Amino acid sequence: MLTRFLIHVVALLFVFYFIWHVHQSILGAAIIMAVILALVNAIIRPVLLILTLPVTVLTLGLFVVILNALLFGLSFAVLQGIMGVHFDLTFLQILIGYVIYVIVSTVLTHLIH
Repeated sequence: MLTRFLIHVVALLFVFYFIWHVHQSILGAAIIMAVILALVNAIIRPVLLILTLPVTVLTLGLFVVILNALLFGLSFAVLQGIMGVHFDLTFLQILIGYVIYVIVSTVLTHLIH
């Protein structure tokens, strides 16, 4: 379980540094965002998946990617509130950051296991 957490922290570090160009105390930010993201995925995501099931069926599951990106952006917004900083990111930047986060964490998971 600690391995998966560290994989997600490394993936978040990659997104912060290379995709969003955030260079201020990114290690602490990545650790905090990994915890926030875990809480959001455990508490809010299941409820939203059930509520958006009709849209998900109509879009053949593609809406789940949008929903996950929105929750990723929500986690980043909470992180900004906790750390007291502000970065202007568009939805497209959040979506790209989420996709890169998923790719990096998947690749790292397969390399380690």
